[in-house]
Amino acid sequence: MFQDTATLPHAFVEPFIQLRIIKCTTIAAFSLVVWDYFVLLPDEIALVWPARWTLSKCLFVVNRYLAFVDPVMFIYVLIFAEDAEVCTTTFRVLGYIATVAITVTHWILILRTYAVWGGKRDKPFYGLLSIYLCTLAIDYWACHRYLAGVHSSGVPAKGMTGCTLFFKNRLAWVSFALIIVVESTLMILLAYKAVQHFRIGGGSLMTVIYHDGLLYFACILSTSITNLAVVLVAPAELHPFLIVVQRVLHSVLCSRIMLNIRAVYRNQTQKGDDGVGLTDATGSMSFA
Repeated sequence: MFQDTATLPHAFVEPFIQLRIIKCTTIAAFSLVVWDYFVLLPDEIALVWPARWTLSKCLFVVNRYLAFVDPVMFIYVLIFAEDAEVCTTTFRVLGYIATVAITVTHWILILRTYAVWGGKRDKPFYGLLSIYLCTLAIDYWACHRYLAGVHSSGVPAKGMTGCTLFFKNRLAWVSFALIIVVESTLMILLAYKAVQHFRIGGGSLMTVIYHDGLLYFACILSTSITNLAVVLVAPAELHPFLIVVQRVLHSVLCSRIMLNIRAVYRNQTQKGDDGVGLTDATGSMSFA
């Protein structure tokens, strides 16, 4: 007979509880991706598929469909995989994919911020771009070092499937700190323009850009701060449990922002309204 879990040592039970938490949050995050995909699919078919291929459309497609890759890989590691080496390699690969995916969402946000600031390629623009590229290099270095410290021992117990992961360092905090810095900077730039916009009055398209953008940043910054706290304070084995949530929210909210912008832009152009405060850069950003 097996002992009741209440009488088992805490050190024995805790890894199973942590693994269950990570499994539940990962499945919930992937469920959100699937649900959001089918909810937005009619808008995507109408607004994106007929549009010509631009940088913005490419970023949208990568952001939208890459969200089905790394969460599925993580579910495989957590629930179905058994071999320790396969689990370690798979987790490292999905970690790199998630990092690239978040970078894609940042470029979407940078394009939008660039657009609302008039699409000017002046000294401040190149200065901020250079700083961002430096933070990106540090982010990828930290990601590489963090993932290099990940290993798996295979299944947690005989007769079970799904791998247990162990983390030798907490360098993921560097990535989350940089995400907070980058997105806070973009939020400040967007908020500054939003104040100007509402003071002078503006078109509905720009209102959508500011409203969706600020709401997006509020959601993402909260998860970034929470993830930073988890990596710094929580047990190392719990590091991934909110990372996949943040990665999914980046994708879902970015897709919604771009589709909302495109929907309002199309409605305005169909009405022949040129006074929507739309620059050429913004039009490009919304697949025009």
